[in-house]
Amino acid sequence: MCTSCFTVPTITVQLLCTAVALMYGQRAVPKSFKWTKRIIFGITALASLLLIVLGIFLLVLSTNDDLRRRSFANFCSKNGKQSEALDEFRCSILEKSDVSGKVLEFGPGPGTNFKCFQNSTAASAIQEYVAVEPNPYFHELLHNEKRERDLNFPLDFVGIKGEDVDVSEGSFDVVIATHVLCSVDFPEVVLANAERALKPGGTFVFFEHVYAEYQTKMWYLQNLIAPIQYIVGDGCRFQDTEEILRRKFASQFDIDVTTFDAPMPLFLSFVKPHIMGLAIKK
Repeated sequence: MCTSCFTVPTITVQLLCTAVALMYGQRAVPKSFKWTKRIIFGITALASLLLIVLGIFLLVLSTNDDLRRRSFANFCSKNGKQSEALDEFRCSILEKSDVSGKVLEFGPGPGTNFKCFQNSTAASAIQEYVAVEPNPYFHELLHNEKRERDLNFPLDFVGIKGEDVDVSEGSFDVVIATHVLCSVDFPEVVLANAERALKPGGTFVFFEHVYAEYQTKMWYLQNLIAPIQYIVGDGCRFQDTEEILRRKFASQFDIDVTTFDAPMPLFLSFVKPHIMGLAIKK
């Protein structure tokens, strides 16, 4: 495999080809329709320009890992501070899990879950918090969020992928994964690491956006957005996370799953389908 080859994302090629097709297609309007032709030309020129800009933007992000990770971290930090409606669901499942003792979180991002620990029993019940986060731009954001929430538990930042975690068996009371299984390369491996990390009776907390029901309007929208989301979301993809969870945890966990439509802003409406729940290790 050529590691130095320059690869243009398929979505960029598609957007640029669509822009060219739009500009070429407007030539089919008869010249006798003078004003109609001018209006159509203006609209298609603007649409083509927007498609070209988007295509180039996605090309730059896909080929610049540092820029993509930094941009994604900034987006998550800003959006996390403005997600009050979603926080009601997020905090409810974390409260239900009774987070305490030694805690391992996969993909904590900028510390979005920390707001749920503020002014709760978890703030004093957590003895140790290990954050597994491969994006280095989340490191400072995570520590800043912990300080702003006045949380005093020890925090250890581990800058590797969830698949690469080497954790001792039965060493954690709680493992948390919120909006992370969509972004890992191999969710089954991350779940296997979570299973190994948990003590018997330990709790795995999950909160994830998922694929909509097959062939619904939302499902088609998700498939349309998916190539763009994968780049902008730094590897985020749509998948049937509930099926993956049930298949992986079938014999070793008691699983409780709630399906719901998350209150998302309009520009993120395609990630409304969500699941949340707890899996208790037997």
